[in-house]
Amino acid sequence: MTLHFNLKGIFLFCLALMFCQALSWPTLAIACVGLVLFVMYCYYRHHLELADIIFSSAFAMNLWYVLSSWGNVRQYDYFNFFMHADYFLEHNFFITNPSSYLESVFFQPPLWGGCAALVTKLIMLLGYTKEAGFDFVRFISLFCISGAAIVFLRLMNLFMFKKRICELLFALLCWAPIHGIIANLVNNDAAVYFLMMVALYLAAQWYLQANVKRALQLGGVLLAAGMIKFSGLMVVPAIGVLMIFKWIKHHKKTDVLLLMQFAIIGIGGICGFAWGFFLLWGHLSLVPPPLDANFQSMSAYLLKERLLSVETFLQPFSDVRGGDIEVNVWLTLVKTALFGEWQWASGWPAYVLYGLGILFVLICVWSFFSLFSYKLAEDYAFNAAIVVLCFSVFAAWINFWLDYPYFCSSEFRYVVILFPVSLLWIGNYFSQKNLPKNLYYLLAGGVLLMLFNRFMLYLYTI
Repeated sequence: MTLHFNLKGIFLFCLALMFCQALSWPTLAIACVGLVLFVMYCYYRHHLELADIIFSSAFAMNLWYVLSSWGNVRQYDYFNFFMHADYFLEHNFFITNPSSYLESVFFQPPLWGGCAALVTKLIMLLGYTKEAGFDFVRFISLFCISGAAIVFLRLMNLFMFKKRICELLFALLCWAPIHGIIANLVNNDAAVYFLMMVALYLAAQWYLQANVKRALQLGGVLLAAGMIKFSGLMVVPAIGVLMIFKWIKHHKKTDVLLLMQFAIIGIGGICGFAWGFFLLWGHLSLVPPPLDANFQSMSAYLLKERLLSVETFLQPFSDVRGGDIEVNVWLTLVKTALFGEWQWASGWPAYVLYGLGILFVLICVWSFFSLFSYKLAEDYAFNAAIVVLCFSVFAAWINFWLDYPYFCSSEFRYVVILFPVSLLWIGNYFSQKNLPKNLYYLLAGGVLLMLFNRFMLYLYTI
């Protein structure tokens, strides 16, 4: 399955749209015209693919959501990350005095703060205030979400799923509400999600055909992911599994070149946690509790309630600030993947999306066990890596909301990497089966129903 959009082109397109917005031009209209012209060009050249239409429509919808949520609207950690970017701006990016960064230590690694500050500075050159300029950081998040979709398609092609299955899963990923939610964020969630996807793709490439260049690329991405957000290194255990399988395939022979590649990847992961090592050395918290977040506190609830409560099962939203907090952490994952922690226009689109979300979870759980029966690619290395990744991500997530009993610590954005990963094992399962056409049409209808109701939800709310 071919997609004619690429990472470089989408990055430049997002930058162009950012400046269009800064110049008060009709950004959404310009984007839609650009996307339509590109699709027409592909059609004219006789190489238009369904993936191009899916990606274009998803990009336009995500941009619509971003432009309709300007400012501190449907955001996480808005002021914390503004202060982080401002810290770079106030100290001239620490170019003349790098050590001054340590005068005030932020719990987040420094790379995203620097990137956000750079975008803010560029927009300030056009006459915007610092606060207004910071809002344009979300165009980088829009690129990251779009880039993650491109990398996901490449990963599916690497595993050689059936074309129809690829189209179905690519549409589900691109049109999923969580992609719109994360595309709008000014924090580091979108960037670390993108880098984790790239790391998984590079790890798969390296495993199938190992060489020093790919090891260097993978090590560099792990370094960047860790310096964006510590959770970016949650892919390391899964990559470690691939390294073990690679070593076993070589029958444990002493291969200096392979050992060098292991070292490069390992050093990238270790250096990615460099900021974490510094915080631990200074006896500083890696994750301080949120400020002024009593409305998010879950400390009054028992563990049994957090795991098993079903009192709000029929309510699709978890409007934290409105007092409608979701106690059950498993339902929290579903609700925040679809709607975040905010109130939306109540009506049938929300309930349809919620029902589809529950159905998707059931399919995920049911098909997960196929990892023990059907190989991904040439052996069970990827199956084992996915299982380890699931357990490591869920273990970190559970530890997080237990140590920090706030609603925000149990949200889907902390395990979002498992969304595309779950689509891989679903795709592998379906690719092993001869699906009847009627079932394929039913699944495709479910994905289109999700898109339609997401559109209607936006129409009613934003």
